Amino acid sequence: MATNKEGWTKAVEEEHDRMVANNVWRPIKLDELPEGTKILTTTWACKLKSSGRKHARLNARGYEQVDGIHYDGLSIHAPVTNDTSVHTVMVLALMAGWTGLINNVQGAFLKGKLDQET
Repeated sequence: MATNKEGWTKAVEEEHDRMVANNVWRPIKLDELPEGTKILTTTWACKLKSSGRKHARLNARGYEQVDGIHYDGLSIHAPVTNDTSVHTVMVLALMAGWTGLINNVQGAFLKGKLDQET
């Protein structure tokens, strides 16, 4: 975690509380794990947003994951955008006379069913 703990501990606690509220994981005992199961470790990524808000995110250490066991390398993707794309869409919407609504999402969680153990 960042060396300057002021405010970062609160950011980590807020993200942790969001994950608990959204049932992101459930606690398990080590003796409940199947033989040979590898536990992926995690790390906190802390970022100071342009608004001045401190944001923390829990990340699995990807280099510990194995293709075909922890994920399917053929079907992974992460939809992303950039500022230019967003600005272009906003200009086109203004030119067409459209109205819009902007929301600030504190945390977004996917609620899909998994076909494999994670």
